[in-house]
Parts: sequence; C-alpha cells; structure tokens
Amino acid sequence: MRPRYRRLVSWTLLALALLMVVTGLGITDFRIVEPLTVGLLGKALSFQLHSLLWIPFLAVLLLHMAMSCRIRR
Repeated sequence: MRPRYRRLVSWTLLALALLMVVTGLGITDFRIVEPLTVGLLGKALSFQLHSLLWIPFLAVLLLHMAMSCRIRR
C-alpha cells in the first residue's frame, strides 16, 4: 500500500512541475505557447494558473520530501 502513495505523490509532483513550467512559459513566451495549446492557454490564463499552482506545488513538494526522509531512516 505504501508504494502506491509514494508513486501517487511522485506523479502528482511531476504533473504540477510540468504545469508550472508550461504556465511560466505561457507568461513569458505566450506567442509560442498559445498556438501550441490551440489557444487554450493565453497570457492572462497562464498568469492566473501559475499564481494559483504554487500552493499545491509547494504542499506536494514538502510531502514528497518528508516521504523521502522517512524512507531513508
């Protein structure tokens, strides 16, 4: 049962990290990201998502770090 939680936390962290990168690029390089996302991710939406995603990203990152420290002990 434990490996399932570790795997879930790891994949969630990866998904959030990729979203953070894509939305960050959507803010700075919106002329490239907007056509790649078929107009779904414009500059304004990228900024909103990027601003909202840092809290879940930080929470899952801390959980991932806590699980890693606990496993090594």
